[in-house]
Amino acid sequence: MSVGGTMKMKSRERVQISLLMPILRTELARIEVTPTEVLFVDRIVRATKKELKEILSKNVEFSQLEKLLTDASKPGGKTELSGKDLGIPKLEKAKVQLYDFSTKELSITPTEVTSRYRQVSLEELMKMLVALL
Repeated sequence: MSVGGTMKMKSRERVQISLLMPILRTELARIEVTPTEVLFVDRIVRATKKELKEILSKNVEFSQLEKLLTDASKPGGKTELSGKDLGIPKLEKAKVQLYDFSTKELSITPTEVTSRYRQVSLEELMKMLVALL
């Protein structure tokens, strides 16, 4: 299965990824990463780096993700990344392809989550994601 999306990145502040439904281009899920937490919205999981320590590679840092994405945007950069490249060994079979980069100035509004979303444990989310592969 291939899912498209968009990514916005504000240096040293926030990375926001929207996964879009094919054809209709409506948002299926949003992933927002800051130096201190990860927010996954479809079902919602908000976790600190401490809570993610069993899922993420050891010593993974926001700055590493930011560098990986910045390098991908440069000519000749690696634009297909695996879960392992992104610091998530349990999702190493997952592939993310990056393209159509822009250097235009942008602003990113932090994602607000309404009460209509049900919070699930990080473990439950990982099981759901691994089951998709």
